[in-house]
Amino acid sequence: MSHVGLSSKSTERGSVDGVTEPPMGAWAILRRMSRAETVILAAALTLTAGGKTAVLIGQKPEFFFSSLVHAVIPDVFFFLILALFVRVIFLVRPCGLAARLGLCVSTAALVWSVCDVSWLIKSGVQLQPGLLFIFMRDIRELGPMLISHLLEIPTVFVLMTFVCGVTVGLFVWRLIYPSPIIAVRREHTHRAAAKLLIIVILLALGLVFESSTEPGFAGEVLGFSSHWHALASAVGLQRDAQWKIETRNVPLCGQRHVMEPLQQHDLPHVVLVLLESVSYRMTSLGNPTLRTTPYLAELAAEGVEFTRTHVPVSHTTKAYWATLTGSTPVIESDYVEAVPIAQAYDGLPSILRGVGYTSAFFEMSKGSFECGPGLFKNLAFDWVWFRENLGDETAHLGYLSGDDCRMIEPAMDWLESQSGPALLAMITSVSHDPYEVPIWFAEPEDEPEDKYMQSLGYTDYFLKQLCHALRDRGLQENTILCILGDHGTSFRSNTGFARWSPYEEVIRVPWVIRWPGRLEQGIRHDWPCSQLDVTPTLLSLLGFGIDGALFEGRNAFVPSEMNRRLYFSSWYSDSPIGFMEGSRKVVYWPYLDKVFEYDLGTDPGEQNPRRVLPPVADAMKEDILHWQSRSQFVIDPRRYTEDFVYSHWRIFSAGRKAWAYYVP
Repeated sequence: MSHVGLSSKSTERGSVDGVTEPPMGAWAILRRMSRAETVILAAALTLTAGGKTAVLIGQKPEFFFSSLVHAVIPDVFFFLILALFVRVIFLVRPCGLAARLGLCVSTAALVWSVCDVSWLIKSGVQLQPGLLFIFMRDIRELGPMLISHLLEIPTVFVLMTFVCGVTVGLFVWRLIYPSPIIAVRREHTHRAAAKLLIIVILLALGLVFESSTEPGFAGEVLGFSSHWHALASAVGLQRDAQWKIETRNVPLCGQRHVMEPLQQHDLPHVVLVLLESVSYRMTSLGNPTLRTTPYLAELAAEGVEFTRTHVPVSHTTKAYWATLTGSTPVIESDYVEAVPIAQAYDGLPSILRGVGYTSAFFEMSKGSFECGPGLFKNLAFDWVWFRENLGDETAHLGYLSGDDCRMIEPAMDWLESQSGPALLAMITSVSHDPYEVPIWFAEPEDEPEDKYMQSLGYTDYFLKQLCHALRDRGLQENTILCILGDHGTSFRSNTGFARWSPYEEVIRVPWVIRWPGRLEQGIRHDWPCSQLDVTPTLLSLLGFGIDGALFEGRNAFVPSEMNRRLYFSSWYSDSPIGFMEGSRKVVYWPYLDKVFEYDLGTDPGEQNPRRVLPPVADAMKEDILHWQSRSQFVIDPRRYTEDFVYSHWRIFSAGRKAWAYYVP
């Protein structure tokens, strides 16, 4: 039997297609091993199965084995189909070029598997291709982020490091010296047919297994979290036929009809603080037995607490939008809201500007991440400050965070320098994964949940120092202090980054407002509230008339219906979406095409979802998808912009994508 690729005779040495065969001897033995493509695809499948096993072990499902089988079967199909594809390449053209192409296809699958497993271990769900594209904006941050995720489970990290090391060597070797390919096409036909037969048999067995066993909720979700579904999402195969895009016109500056307050001579400062990844259940407000945020509890006792506040999207950039505009962010895994526009969107900063306010935003995260300067320029902020502005790398923590206390002084300097009333918006960062606190604050904890609880303690300390700075500079008495979470996080995956499933600890956040001498102290409002309510509430508190402003949120000081419907989404493509209605939570999982219902009154831990069946499920699904489609707004896909803003930031955009670079 003859081979082609390196030589027409596999035992001959020489040069064919510009590639020189390695010398005989040890190489001859290695050449008789399984083809490199098969080894690499098997390694990718092993890593994927190992990652899903680790996730399931952490989640402790009731039906572990059936959950694991349901989770792994889609990936087995995916890699078998890839192996079949490679074999077809060999059948069409059995040469050195085909060998190298098959090697590149299999290696690309392994690289994707490494990234996917890193994300899966941390979040409990599939890494979406669109999400990977966003993180690759700054490729220098992608590696540290994925490595920090893998280090949460050392055994998987060691296994992945070993597999990757072996694969790199194998890839380089076989790229230089491709494995000879059998020249007899009949042989490739037989092997392709065998793989196809295995796929059919596995498909039949999978259908039988699925119909006769109970995968459990975790197994169903991980079954979606497969390479096949990632590919389907990337090429748009996951879109639901009922999702008809309905674009909206987002109000620009001056287009919302608000009545300015009658008394404008003594308007207060407004300090708005978003708390990164702070779940209501993890605070001293949500659980008084926890001593995580005692100072936040003091602030609530000095002001008003809204105890049932939910977020529309569990992502920080989307939280900025919802909080500052009173309208739903785009329900998509992008940050199109940051694409530069000629006229700013109408929201809290632009409306307050009309009565003499200036505005600034401060954070210790990177401004280059998700084009922060572009977003806040679009929201009409007069100034922004990020950790690049600090210019001190010793304050950096994790891959995005920084020592939040380091921004208090520059923020207070800015606020004190304003000649009139000002809006100061800030967000904390230390309670973002990987939950690293400054060494001066405490000796770092080891376990993810302990690290998170420690980061909440630091965030509470930051709030205390911020309030002391306001007091010491004589700014506290005439300042409205508004504090709320951007979203929460969940430790159901034992890693603390599982905010892609809309559990209550993910979408329910704390919200407190204090205005000394103007708001009654110690009031708790238990009616349903939303991040969308923040801007309407603050404007109403300042005396604005908002009845004609057409905000999607409402004044939270006015009691709402206890069954008020609040929609939510988990940001990434085809993420679980749904709505809250009193103690009833409805969640639609697009990739499962199933609707689940929770009764939080009897099942506060959300352990026992009830499957909703047609036709009721169809009506719920249509309503949820309609809400999602209404969130879209149009950006010209051919439009390119470039601008220089806030003295330091060069921002660019192309279509629905935007990015920023710091200029010292």
